[in-house]
Amino acid sequence: MGTYQGRHALIFAAAPETDYGYIKAFLREHPDALIACADGGLRHARALGLHPDFMISDRDSMTDVEGDDVILLRPEKDDTDSQSCLREVFRRGCHEATLVCATGGRIDHMLANLSLLEEAKTLGGHLAILDPYNRVELHQGGRQEFTMPEEFTYFSIVPMDAVLEGVTIENAKYELTNGTVTRIGMISTSNEAAPHSRFAVTIDRGTALIIFSRDRSL
Repeated sequence: MGTYQGRHALIFAAAPETDYGYIKAFLREHPDALIACADGGLRHARALGLHPDFMISDRDSMTDVEGDDVILLRPEKDDTDSQSCLREVFRRGCHEATLVCATGGRIDHMLANLSLLEEAKTLGGHLAILDPYNRVELHQGGRQEFTMPEEFTYFSIVPMDAVLEGVTIENAKYELTNGTVTRIGMISTSNEAAPHSRFAVTIDRGTALIIFSRDRSL
């Protein structure tokens, strides 16, 4: 359809969240972001004083709907609301999306949301998942460069396959050359790189999550 061509979509899921500072920081960097809500994600958008450009809802998390463009779904369906929302904004022309309010609460929903990182790639786009302490991206193999965000302390490589082969980490505190990283006995958590520096991760075979993180303040 192309309605949202070139827009970066900020998608609100419905997981419990009260710390919105990271979302405000994102909006300062992306003031023209498309605001999309998946059902109960509308509560979070409203808490930030945002009016949705798009909303998709089966009304099982909340009965209210709001937005310039609203699609209503039946509660009895296979896909989650976040999954349907991602598919729709990409179908309408977005190629970049950030999913927020998606990691707290139910673990099954959190894992389903993490799976959307792979689905976004199949849709021809890129998705990141953001919360107050983490940023999660997908690494599908080959050599990828990343910039270490100032707001995070660590980065970890979490295998989605049982084995990652030919793993090379460059320009980080703990480097690795043509190594093997396994999901059981994982050795690739809590690496570090200087803020704003570029580091590279090469994976010859396998898919992984790249997770930027910081410790929770006490």
